Amino acid sequence: MNWKQIRYIFGLLLLMEAAFLAVTTGVGIYYHYRCGDGDWWAFLVSTGAAMLAGGALMLSVRHRRLQMSTREGYFVVALTWVLFSLVGMVPYLLVGTFDNVTDAFLETMSGFTTTGCTAILNLEEQPHAILFWRCLTQWLGGLGIVVFSLALMPMIGAGATQIFGAETNGLQVDKLRPKIQQTARRLWGIYLTLSAINAVLYWLAGMSVFDAVCHTFSTMASGGFSNYSDSIGHFHSSAIEYICIVFLFLTSINFNLYYFVGRGQLRYCLKNDELRWFFFIVVGFTAIFMALDGATRWCSDSATPEQIAALGDGTFECSLRSALFHTLTICSSAGFQGQYFDYVLWGPVFWLPTLVLMAMGGCSSSTAGGLKVVRIVVLIKNAKNEFLQALNPRSYTTVRLNGHSLHAEVVYKILAMLSIYIILIIVSIFALQCMGLSFDTSVGAAISAFGNTGPALGDLGPAFTWATLPDLAKWYLSLCMLIGRLEIFTVVVIFTQFFWKK
Repeated sequence: MNWKQIRYIFGLLLLMEAAFLAVTTGVGIYYHYRCGDGDWWAFLVSTGAAMLAGGALMLSVRHRRLQMSTREGYFVVALTWVLFSLVGMVPYLLVGTFDNVTDAFLETMSGFTTTGCTAILNLEEQPHAILFWRCLTQWLGGLGIVVFSLALMPMIGAGATQIFGAETNGLQVDKLRPKIQQTARRLWGIYLTLSAINAVLYWLAGMSVFDAVCHTFSTMASGGFSNYSDSIGHFHSSAIEYICIVFLFLTSINFNLYYFVGRGQLRYCLKNDELRWFFFIVVGFTAIFMALDGATRWCSDSATPEQIAALGDGTFECSLRSALFHTLTICSSAGFQGQYFDYVLWGPVFWLPTLVLMAMGGCSSSTAGGLKVVRIVVLIKNAKNEFLQALNPRSYTTVRLNGHSLHAEVVYKILAMLSIYIILIIVSIFALQCMGLSFDTSVGAAISAFGNTGPALGDLGPAFTWATLPDLAKWYLSLCMLIGRLEIFTVVVIFTQFFWKK
């Protein structure tokens, strides 16, 4: 391991986190004079601590070897998220939002991994800087902490390719420019542009500037943190929900496509297999939820009054908006709640399609979580080829994506990832049950954590927080969030014996 280069990179990353803590300090000072918030000092102390730690790590390295192996890239990326969470939880402890490390770490890891589950019980009572920091952690984690770092810090050197590959561990990452730093800057430029548009639209729809900025952070990151316990539903605004729907869709598709749209290559984007599949998945599941809504109301003799009330007022517009909002907030892994949001109260028939969306997620190279649609597409096409070959053993078939044949090793890697994913889900369900959780709560929590969704089932449904979980379960699910955010291999490989062999 090139420990000198690793220490240098960690030092740079801590200085970057210190810069964002300093921005939050400024927000705290502003609201201290405006409405008496007293949390600015906690962020000032956290900023100073991060600067000292980052500076010390960088100064401890006098001569460093710029080369970095793939193994070291995986190590840096996985540990970066843990390091950021350890530093990012400090303000929660200093302000008194939490009185224990477990809840503070869960909240911060949930933020940086854009999972969106929370352990805060009194959200509306939190000072502005805490609310801002929660949403900012999601915005930073949305497109990737390390991708952002590479965009700003070319001095990382020759290890940039390995780090970028580990951070964006998907089926394929298109290099929009010849250099990795240029690609990272392009991606973050697109991210910033969409964020600015989203914030303005939220403000025009009736949010305050502060709420618009915070909800933009969590919307663009597909994170789901809100300044209110009832989330987007707090505003009782159809316009805000439709804006949220549009941007959850935009952030769930491959960000590389926006680059080609900007170059006038719209036809290239429309021919993208993953985008077309994702569009029809959204339409299909929206139709399914609308049909289930109608069927539940039609069978009103077996439905409870609470269930009917949770589904909304029964108009076509309300049913369409609720179904579309639910589909996109789950498959994007945002986990926002609309005006009619509690799918646990809707009834068990809604749970299975919800869990399927959680596991599937959005498109590759987006801010959405889950397995990613492109992998599902490849698996379906591969299964189709297996059936065809069974009928005609002499035929030769390959999986084609966007008009190109995929190498067999790519398909094998996806099959391996799916196998590991299923094993991890099963093991996690059993582990959570051993920790005292019910079966439905364990299933929902495992799939939600690995898919970075937030709301789950049972005691962890959209109307509840994760504060009631046992401490061991909180630590375990924090690890699951990290594994899911970095798409399994980047984290799991570190726990293998051959990773540490020379």
